[in-house]
Amino acid sequence: MEYSSGLRRRIIFGIGGLGLLAAVIFVLIQFQATLIFTIFLYYASRPIYHKLENLSLPSRFQGRRVPYRRQGLAMVTIAIFLLPFLFLLTYTLVLVVPEIQRLAGGDGPGAAYISALQSAQGSGLPGPLVGLEISDILGLSPEEVVAILNDPAVQTWVEQIVATLTGSVGFIANAALHGFILLAGTYYMLTDGSRLVNWLLDNFDESGVVGSYAVAVDDELSSILFGNILNAFVTGIIGILVFSGYNLVAPGAVNVPFAPLVGALTGAGSLIPVVGMKIVYLPVGAILAIAAVTSGQASAFGFVLLFLVLAFVVVDTIPDFLIRPYVSGNRTHVGLLMFAYILGPIAFGFYGIFLGPILLVLLAEFFRTVASYVLTGRQPHEQSSLTDY
Repeated sequence: MEYSSGLRRRIIFGIGGLGLLAAVIFVLIQFQATLIFTIFLYYASRPIYHKLENLSLPSRFQGRRVPYRRQGLAMVTIAIFLLPFLFLLTYTLVLVVPEIQRLAGGDGPGAAYISALQSAQGSGLPGPLVGLEISDILGLSPEEVVAILNDPAVQTWVEQIVATLTGSVGFIANAALHGFILLAGTYYMLTDGSRLVNWLLDNFDESGVVGSYAVAVDDELSSILFGNILNAFVTGIIGILVFSGYNLVAPGAVNVPFAPLVGALTGAGSLIPVVGMKIVYLPVGAILAIAAVTSGQASAFGFVLLFLVLAFVVVDTIPDFLIRPYVSGNRTHVGLLMFAYILGPIAFGFYGIFLGPILLVLLAEFFRTVASYVLTGRQPHEQSSLTDY
């Protein structure tokens, strides 16, 4: 009887725990894009955090416990890497999104808000308020004020202004909230992430299987997210700056069309195996060469050559030389990664470029590390990468 009562309590507590877990998952799903991007920022900044952590302390601090050292290093990492990176990323989106909208010829994100703002600005003051100065408004009697406020034109104008201001406040507050989640989430993952994982493994991983799986996933995500995607972002930002700068000096006949968009596409092209970003800038160079022929300007060919040199040396070679040691995953097949980059954004939206590789690594490492334990009961052991078969 006592055993049955204890089992019943354990089942009740287990159901309660599952309910709490479901509630937490429900809340996290509401911020899924922000949380996925936070994971990317964590893996992108962690190598820098570890570099700072391994720096030798001054002699007067050696052998002593420096208070709040981890927190200080995390804040320094955010200050010297994440904030500039987020600023460049925001600047890139500000340049690229209008180019995509202009190329597509349709309404993009925020179009309704911009339309409302333009409508409110273009409508001007309604008739009853035209010509009124501040001193005139202050001198109005209560009856006159009520009459003006009851005018349909004034009410429509006020509603437009209020809607525009409300949209602005809502947009800014939402952006601030997601920005706070990004920075705070990255900060706590840097300072306390390893301790949380160790606590979970010490209390809930008697077999060691979960620990082996977690280590394999962590190593591969660190390589992929810090390498491939960071390389794509950096290359894209460099491409935007280089191609936009090229347009400032080149004749209009051989300007790069949609320069910010082409620059961003070069970053995305760096994710493609073998050909890389050449699949973007070589066709653009061919288009510019045709434009130079049709323009009849002899000097235009020199600018086409300048574009190709800048694209190959500054955008392609230099970032590849500096970041390539960190780029490729250690064990995940490059072809599978390519499909993850392509299918992720299609399936999940813009954050799919991070979520796709994450899901691929979780799945690949599960079959490599855990599946044999599930099927045979044998402890996980180190296996060869897919490229070895």
